[in-house]
Amino acid sequence: MKQAIFQPHFRLIITFVLGLIISALHNPQWLLGLLCLTAGVLAMVLIRQNKPLQFYLRRAILFNLFTLLIWLTLSWRITLNGMAWNPAGVHTALLITLRMNLILCTIWLCLLNITDSILVQAVSKLPLPDKLIQLFILTVRYISLVGELNRQMTQAMKARGFQPKFNRRTFSVTVQRVALLLIRAMVQVEKSEMALKARGFRFASRSSLLDKPWWKTVEISTALLLAIGIYYAQR
Repeated sequence: MKQAIFQPHFRLIITFVLGLIISALHNPQWLLGLLCLTAGVLAMVLIRQNKPLQFYLRRAILFNLFTLLIWLTLSWRITLNGMAWNPAGVHTALLITLRMNLILCTIWLCLLNITDSILVQAVSKLPLPDKLIQLFILTVRYISLVGELNRQMTQAMKARGFQPKFNRRTFSVTVQRVALLLIRAMVQVEKSEMALKARGFRFASRSSLLDKPWWKTVEISTALLLAIGIYYAQR
């Protein structure tokens, strides 16, 4: 039973439920305390498994660059007298920052050591519609291919002596790079999908719950409960 709980598809479900709970919290003190606790547990697990802390710290810093834009946007408001401090916006930015970082640490902790292939297998075990499983699998594969192609293009540009600057040529090269990256990634995804189908891979759920007559009632009830919860959370 203990090993079953830590299987990848159960860890996905736990991560999803924890994300919903975190999104419903509105107390900054609770969020800060949970963030410190989760970050501490994550650091201990990474140290115990000899994972590089610098890698996760660097990704967390890059992730929080987006939260910096949120603070710059919500901290001020335009009034008749010009720019003014916005306490309500600061509170909202604080909640968003704490929630985003707590969800990030939760995902890292719950999905540690899960690769792309394991994640795809875990999703196929969930009782989800076939189209949603296909969309998720292709999205994961697309992100992986984009990252791989981006690294290759970065190395090629460095080998050719390209140095980005704040000028027109850099903007032009960046636009061409993004366009080429998307086109090549799309071609690679189509080839990957054809290869998966040629090997007999089915974009369908392997869960036996979909065959149960009562599962449709569970799906409808869950959707209604989520809609009611979102409605009351926004009031």
